[in-house]
Amino acid sequence: LTGEAEPQSRGTECTDNNPIETKNLAFFSTNAVEGACRAVVISCGDNTVMGRIASLASSLGSDQTPIAIEIEHFIHIVSGVAVFLGGTFFILAFILGYEPIAAVVILIGLI
Repeated sequence: LTGEAEPQSRGTECTDNNPIETKNLAFFSTNAVEGACRAVVISCGDNTVMGRIASLASSLGSDQTPIAIEIEHFIHIVSGVAVFLGGTFFILAFILGYEPIAAVVILIGLI
């Protein structure tokens, strides 16, 4: 479950009430690297430790974090300033007699 690189010893006695910490449970995809064993399935699907972890991860809301809110606000400010400056220089380009295509290039360049 924890992705240990080294083999973990297991036994028949319950060593902890927490299923992740006890030494008498083997989880999905556990390999016996030495000896022989017998196992009894005690839970399956959403009732397993992995199933509970998966349901906790999927039940997280999609609320934005404070940093995401700040970044979005910053992007709106920068975009607003860019559009304002692009529009202003687009109008100034027409007033100063630039070709329409040049004014559009200035507009696109600033935005």
